Amino acid sequence: MAELSFVLRNNIQYTNCRDTLKETSKDTENNEYLCQSSMEVYDFDCIVKKLYPQKQPASYDSLIIDEKKKIVYCVEFKNQVPSQINNANIKKKLTNGRDVLNNICTNENVQKKNYKFIYCVIHKPAHNRYGNPLVDRETKFELKAYTDTHFDKIVTNDINFFKNEFRKEFKEEGC
Repeated sequence: MAELSFVLRNNIQYTNCRDTLKETSKDTENNEYLCQSSMEVYDFDCIVKKLYPQKQPASYDSLIIDEKKKIVYCVEFKNQVPSQINNANIKKKLTNGRDVLNNICTNENVQKKNYKFIYCVIHKPAHNRYGNPLVDRETKFELKAYTDTHFDKIVTNDINFFKNEFRKEFKEEGC
């Protein structure tokens, strides 16, 4: 039984798919980064391109794997406010990305049941002058139905929330 991070780190197919969280958060169209962290993560878009060179399924930007806690964070960065984000696109990234990850785990003998999978959609803060914390905690983009069927937990929140949680969880500055 293999660990997911061991497989991604040591399989020749994925070895060039490690990058920083900063680079995986880059909005290439606007040449902007949502995160500044130099923490090493797995560039999931890179992995998908290597596995499917002809036609890539939709995928999230990065994987952050905490082997001690057995948590896999599947992170999608969107340099947009929630109202500008295409729900169908986010759902497609969730389902296709999870299928690719399932295939990797199956093919590499990684026991998925040993991990908790969390899908994170990180976006720009909405310009809501009233700021309702209850609304901020809701699962956005019509993803609530995918909890338990595809992921153990789904987090949809802005980059400020992510930065705070990131610092708490990884004791890492700069995101």
